[in-house]
Amino acid sequence: MQNRPDPVSAWQAALGRLQLEIPQEQFNTFLRPCFGLRWEDDCLVVGAATTFAVSWLELPLHLEMVREAVAKTTGAQSSVRYLAVPASDHNPTPQREVSVYSVVAEPATRLPDLTNPDGGQSQREAAAAWQGRQSNQAVGLNPRYTFDNFVVGESNQLAYHAARAVNAGERGATPGYNPLLLYAGSGMGKTHLLHAIGNVARQQSVSLRYVTSEQFTNEFVSAINRRAMPEFRERYRSVDLLLLDDVQFLVGKEQTQEALFHTFNDLHQAGAQIVLTSDRPPETITPLEDRLRSRFQWGLVADIRPPSLETRLAMLHSWASDSGSEVPPPMLDLIAQRVSRNVRQLLGAFNRVVASSQLLSAPLTAESVAAQLDAIVGPDARAEVTPQQALGKVARHYGLSTEQILGRNRTAAVALARQVTMYLLVSELNMTPTGAGRFLAGRNHSTVIHGVARVRQGMESDSRLKHAVLAITETLND
Repeated sequence: MQNRPDPVSAWQAALGRLQLEIPQEQFNTFLRPCFGLRWEDDCLVVGAATTFAVSWLELPLHLEMVREAVAKTTGAQSSVRYLAVPASDHNPTPQREVSVYSVVAEPATRLPDLTNPDGGQSQREAAAAWQGRQSNQAVGLNPRYTFDNFVVGESNQLAYHAARAVNAGERGATPGYNPLLLYAGSGMGKTHLLHAIGNVARQQSVSLRYVTSEQFTNEFVSAINRRAMPEFRERYRSVDLLLLDDVQFLVGKEQTQEALFHTFNDLHQAGAQIVLTSDRPPETITPLEDRLRSRFQWGLVADIRPPSLETRLAMLHSWASDSGSEVPPPMLDLIAQRVSRNVRQLLGAFNRVVASSQLLSAPLTAESVAAQLDAIVGPDARAEVTPQQALGKVARHYGLSTEQILGRNRTAAVALARQVTMYLLVSELNMTPTGAGRFLAGRNHSTVIHGVARVRQGMESDSRLKHAVLAITETLND
């Protein structure tokens, strides 16, 4: 083992770099409490305050950022292993190891020295040995991304079922849609599905390669510099499954596009499966070469849309169950209502709410959850919604006119819609009961208070009312 700084100093130096790259609140909550414990060969063992903190730290983006920071600090590639060890238990050899998560450190761009292979090996033997080491590692796949923990809803069911149909098996067999291109905005789950495909393939002993477009570019450039293009072609064209993430980043890289074009043709003609992801439909990825863009459309192009309210609720309940976190359903409802942009932001909000409760030993209340969400989506996210707009949303949902709700009709359907409007005006638009009553054709503030209470109580026992209110709430910013 080469000389390295002591683990405490190495971690502190890495924190200095990470503090400039990670949002301050996340850094203070999850990374700052960590401490360097020891070196185990080329692995830096780091203590974290809780198992929940470890689960956040092992997310792929955070893992890669930490690995790079440690590598820059020590001057050599290193892996990182997290232990959930409370700071009060900190000692050089902790006796209690609650959870262990590892990061594979060797970067995709680190190619073998094919010009002077060790031990007199031939170039082919060196390449085969290097590829064997890669296959024994995690090949960049996150084992936590599986089909089992992917929550399916209307917004993603086509992409999900297409991904399940892939796992082609042997080269030359009739695969699923080939190529399969999954596109969605950031944080919608396309990379989750890509990793899930790869994890199933690994269980089936299918030869595969997972790579981001940036890694593909870096390996291609490195192969040119090393005059090792035959090994580069062999590495990519000998697999039965190629998983390529974020193809939109190939724009402007003409030589890399040329390499991918020929790789694509060879794999497709040999019956190997190709799965791609992008943040937009292939026809809009310009100035990507037309011949490459057209090949992306040969098979199936499936999009993933922002999750509906019901899907977001299902995701939150699934995460709460998987993590063993006891989050009251009303708090999950609140998160689902406030956070609707994408799955990544939703998970971040969930993690923040749970972490704040665990780390501060504070119970989860509507006020505390709202305060945490304000830091993510901004305070009073619906401040610009007018009472007239809220009234219109309720009327549209119940198939009534705004005049009926404002009028004196007391039929059950109209009365319910009127009370839901009162609830939204007070709870979502932060109007006073007096102001809401004045807007609703001069009704008394006590009538509004009664209506709001009826809706709140009803949502606890009537699932239909609860989902109606949540569905209307979701549309307030549309």
